[in-house]
Amino acid sequence: WHFGQGLHKLPSDFGKFAADPSHPKLLDWLASEFVRQGFSMKAIHRLIVTSQTYQLASTVAPEFASSNRDADPTNTYLWQFPLQRLSAEPIWDSIFAAAECLDLTVGGPSFSVGSTNRQRGRRSRREDESTESYRRAAYLTRGYSTNRDVMANFLQAFDVDDGRAPCPQRTQTVTATQGLFMMNSDEVEVATTKFAERLQRESNGDLSAAVDLGYRIALVRQPSDQEREHVLAYLQDNAGRLKGFAWLLFNLDEFIYIR
Repeated sequence: WHFGQGLHKLPSDFGKFAADPSHPKLLDWLASEFVRQGFSMKAIHRLIVTSQTYQLASTVAPEFASSNRDADPTNTYLWQFPLQRLSAEPIWDSIFAAAECLDLTVGGPSFSVGSTNRQRGRRSRREDESTESYRRAAYLTRGYSTNRDVMANFLQAFDVDDGRAPCPQRTQTVTATQGLFMMNSDEVEVATTKFAERLQRESNGDLSAAVDLGYRIALVRQPSDQEREHVLAYLQDNAGRLKGFAWLLFNLDEFIYIR
């Protein structure tokens, strides 16, 4: 979950004929820690995400990268953080958190968006579908029906299984439907509008400050001088173009990939 691949490549097959774990001693130690911590998943997650290995970057200084790749070309020993795409739910939550319209309410019924709960192949917005706020993706309706679209288009595009078969580990694909969702979907259209409004409001109309704020919120970093110059040239002192800037940030690889 945290590194894109487990210590054992096949989480559903620990049999005697399966491949060995990549780090058997680490696996044994984590298992003993799990027992010692009273079988607390929270404690194990904390242990992993506070480790030095988890905090590595995916980029390495050139003088070290070459020798490391020669010694361990598949990064089995995690000398750099493996570049990986966010799974579907964090992508959804990140979009609407940036737009400041993510409903963080815990519990309650699931909700539907996109083509969910319509006759298969039809696409129209539900009358009760709110565009004012969106709940976390953990509450998105999912499942399968032979004559209804139960799974939201977003979940289908980003590799969420529909429950028809056991799924010990999600696949990660790169498809045109993912790009089309990020570019053209109703949900991203709403989010880009609200994100642009947030940037204009919190920067008090200062476009340079809005650019810096957009990068900090969406990409968790400051823009380079060249990036700032290009974006300001696009905005041309026109705050109305902030929506296009917000859309651009959502569609950068950097927005959905952990580096």
